[in-house]
Amino acid sequence: MNKTHVMGATGWSYFVPYEADITTALQRLRQDVFVRGDYIYRDGLTPEDRQASIERIRPALGPWVQRCREIAADLPEPKRAQYIEMAEQAERELLKSGMDTSQSEQKPQSIEELLQRQAANGTHSVLDMVGLSPKPKFGAISPFPRAKLIELFDSETPNHAEIEEAYESGSLEKYVSRRWQGIYIIVYRDGSPDELFFAGCSGD
Repeated sequence: MNKTHVMGATGWSYFVPYEADITTALQRLRQDVFVRGDYIYRDGLTPEDRQASIERIRPALGPWVQRCREIAADLPEPKRAQYIEMAEQAERELLKSGMDTSQSEQKPQSIEELLQRQAANGTHSVLDMVGLSPKPKFGAISPFPRAKLIELFDSETPNHAEIEEAYESGSLEKYVSRRWQGIYIIVYRDGSPDELFFAGCSGD
C-alpha cells in the first residue's frame, strides 16, 4: 500500500489491491489506516513535542501573570479579581497540559470515536470518508468520471504509473482538492483491474 501527500497537509492518496466491491475495499483501507495510526490526531504533535513547547514558554509565564496583576490593580472590583483569576487559570491549564498526558494522549479505540473527537478538524486521511456516493458528496468517495479518464489518460484503463504521474504532477489536483470529498479510479495492468486508487482532501 502506498500513500503520498502532494497537496499539503490535507491531501491524501492510496493505492490498494483491486476489489470488485468498492465499498469493501474502502472500509478495508480505512481500517488499515486506523490500525497503522496513519492519520492526524488532536494537533498532530507528539507528547514530546508538546512538552518541548511548554518548556520553551515556561520562563515567560511568571512575568506575564505578574504583568496581568499590575494591569488588574487599576480595575475596580469585581473585575480586578476576575482578571487575575483568568490569568492564573490560563497559566495553570497551560502547565497542566505539559504534565502527565498519558490519559489525554490515549488514542481512540474505534474509527467512530476518532471522528467524534476530531470533529471539524478531521483526520487528514481517508478515515474522513465514511462511504461511497455516485456523485461528489461531503464525506464520501465517488467514482472518477469516465469522460475525465479519457481526457487525462486517453484511455478508460489507466495503469499505476500513469495515475501516479498525474497525481504527482498536479493534473488530478482540481478533482481531488475539494475539501471533504474523495475519488477512486480503477487501476489496470495488462488490460485487467489490478488496483484501486483513492485520493481526496479532508481536515482543517
